[in-house]
Amino acid sequence: MEQKKIRIGLLGVGNVGKGVLQILEQNKALIAERTGKSLVVTHAVVRNIEKVQGRLSPAVMLTTDALAVLRNPDVDVIVEAMGGEYPAFDYICEGLRQGKPVVTANKEVLSKHKATFFALAKEHRTNIYFEASVGGGIPLIRTLKVGLAANKIQAFYGILNGTTNFILTKLEEEGASFETVLKEAQALGFAEADPTMDISGLDSAYKLTILGSVAFKANIQLADVYYEGIATLDAKDMAYAKELGYVIKLLGIGREVAPGQMSFKVHPTMIPARHPLAHVRQEFNAVFIIGNAVGESMLSGRGAGSSPTGSAIVSDLIDIAFDDHPLGNQRNLEALEGPFSVMPLSETTSQFYVRLHALDTHGALAGITSVLGAYRIGISKIMQKNIVADEAEIVLVTHMVQEKEMTSALQDLLGTPGVREIDAKIRVGLDEG
Repeated sequence: MEQKKIRIGLLGVGNVGKGVLQILEQNKALIAERTGKSLVVTHAVVRNIEKVQGRLSPAVMLTTDALAVLRNPDVDVIVEAMGGEYPAFDYICEGLRQGKPVVTANKEVLSKHKATFFALAKEHRTNIYFEASVGGGIPLIRTLKVGLAANKIQAFYGILNGTTNFILTKLEEEGASFETVLKEAQALGFAEADPTMDISGLDSAYKLTILGSVAFKANIQLADVYYEGIATLDAKDMAYAKELGYVIKLLGIGREVAPGQMSFKVHPTMIPARHPLAHVRQEFNAVFIIGNAVGESMLSGRGAGSSPTGSAIVSDLIDIAFDDHPLGNQRNLEALEGPFSVMPLSETTSQFYVRLHALDTHGALAGITSVLGAYRIGISKIMQKNIVADEAEIVLVTHMVQEKEMTSALQDLLGTPGVREIDAKIRVGLDEG
């Protein structure tokens, strides 16, 4: 008996689209054996047909008309692999209105418009799949939705951007300058020509809103997320962190800090060197999850690239093939109805690493501890480093303190006689009390 075909309309054949086509071809026999169905790309939307013609199978119909593919009754599933907010938003909406399942890797459009997509999918009795939007080939979304469905998720801590993790690994292990490592990342293809979205923390913030929505069932927006990047980090801070027993990673953090109140942040964090996240190197991503039943668990893998992302897209297509029946499977559609508030960054608590320059004179250190003491900020560790031209570099790690207290204390420190400059402030640890 001939296997049923699931006919796919592919929007975009860049790196991700090519990865999807390659995996579907390479593993077609395996996929057919597992699902009992044949997954076939029948239509592909491209900007320029001449540039693509000859590179794809003649069986794939090429067109520049996305709406014609979206509305074609002979197309069963839409894969959006274009990226960017528009026209991807319009195409995803139209695909859902046509009652077709949509698979996307687009973190930006999903982060901004997930509630719209979920509502449209429910209205038209279909589904949107987005495993590839966070963590590349790591099955994060499915793990939260299915594997950990018996749990109330209490917190997650994620290395969500491979570019920044590659840079931080090089800074730590080689002691090179930020600019040198960034150029190497660009040369290797880990960083874009314009790396702003990665190094500013924005890419991680987009992914955090998606993971947070899945984990906590709340309609989290980018405005709910505090984020900062890695451009101000110095190899010196990486070395001092190592001396203190820590490793610096850019983390996306989602936590329930009180019933109905969440905290969402992206920032460099000093992690104890013994923690599993501290060992995630190079361009790899990882998410450390805490559930009330399972306790702690971690998933790690390559977070970007045509093959890992293509793998996640094809896994969603296989999910569609498994659930190919009239009513469909709507487990990806979040209600996003639960009331929640976001704790302001100023009210969150953390330990802090601070590096500053002060005059190497009698009483300078006492002045620093006096200011911190006025804010009831205890010091866990302190080191005096290089002394050059009567100036000393002082490195300290505080006990737990509220963010606003630390900010005020640092402002006062800058007005203290003998304190020349505060060179670095990095949050320390995962447990925020």
